Amino acid sequence: MEITAGLVKELREKSGVGMMDCKKALMEANGDLDAAMQILKDKGIAKAAKKADRVASEGAVLISIEGNKGLMLELNCETDFAAKSDGFKALSKTMLDYFAKNAKEENQVVSMEENFYNAEVETMTKEAVAVIGENIKPRRFVKYEAGENSFIHSYVHMGGKIGVMLEIKACCAECTTKPEVIEMADGIAMQIASMRPDCIDVESFPQDKLASEKHAFLAQVLEMGKPQAVAEKIVEGKIQKFVSENTLLEQVFVMNSDLKIKDYIKETGKKVGCELKVVRFNRFELGEGIEKKVENFAEEVAAQMK
Repeated sequence: MEITAGLVKELREKSGVGMMDCKKALMEANGDLDAAMQILKDKGIAKAAKKADRVASEGAVLISIEGNKGLMLELNCETDFAAKSDGFKALSKTMLDYFAKNAKEENQVVSMEENFYNAEVETMTKEAVAVIGENIKPRRFVKYEAGENSFIHSYVHMGGKIGVMLEIKACCAECTTKPEVIEMADGIAMQIASMRPDCIDVESFPQDKLASEKHAFLAQVLEMGKPQAVAEKIVEGKIQKFVSENTLLEQVFVMNSDLKIKDYIKETGKKVGCELKVVRFNRFELGEGIEKKVENFAEEVAAQMK
C-alpha cells in the first residue's frame, strides 16, 4: 500500500511524533492509521524506559482550585524548552484534572519520586515521553479541601517556578469573599513564596530542625571560647531569632516592614469585622533538592538524540 504524504501528516498531527517515525510506523502497519498509532505508542514507551534515568529538574508547579478543593502538583521534565511546549502544557492539564478527581490523600504531600502514583499515571507519563522526547516525572502533589467558612487561595511565581497553596478561615462565609480578605490572602501567599517559612506559628515549629540549629549554634559559640553557661544563653537568643524568622506569623511582612504577618492578619480582620486565621499552607519550588547534572552543549544535544 502506498503511504501518502497526507497520511503521514495526519498521523504526525495525531501523535506529535516526527515525520520519518510516522512513515515507518505506517509502512509497518500497512497504512492502518490506528495500528500505526499503537506502534508509535509501543515504541515510545520502550524509549521512555531508556530516558527515565535522565535528570528532570525543569517543568512547572501547577495549581488547580475548583470550589472548596485545591490541588498543587510539581511536574518535571528535562529542559525549560520542553516545559513551554504544547505537549507538556496538555499533559499538565491532564495530570491536574486526574489528581484533582482521583487522588484520595488530603492535606499531605504525596511524593512520587520513587514510584508512579499508579498505573494510569505511569501510562499517561510514558505516552507523553514518546511525544515530547524527554524524561517526564510527576514528582509530588498536595490536595486540600477547605473546611467550613474557609477558602483555598494560591499564588504561582514566574510561570511555575514557585507555587503556594494556603487555606484561610474566617468567622463567617460572607467574609471569605470580601476584597480585603482576598488581598490579604494574596499578600500572605507572596510572603510564603519569597520568605519560605517552615510553619505557621512558633508552637508548630519542626522540633528536629530546631534541635539541629541549636546544636550548630552551640558549637559555634563554644568555639569562640565562651563558657558553657554563657554560650547557652547566647544560643537561646539566637534560637528565638531563628524561629521568628522562619515562622509565618512572626515574620516581618515583606510588603510593609512596619508589620509582622500576625499584625497584618489582625488589621485585616478589624477592617472586615471578622477574625481571620491561616489554617495551613504548602510551598513547592521547582526542582528543589534535585541534583542537576551539568553537561556541555554538545553532550546535551547528543543526549537528546538517544
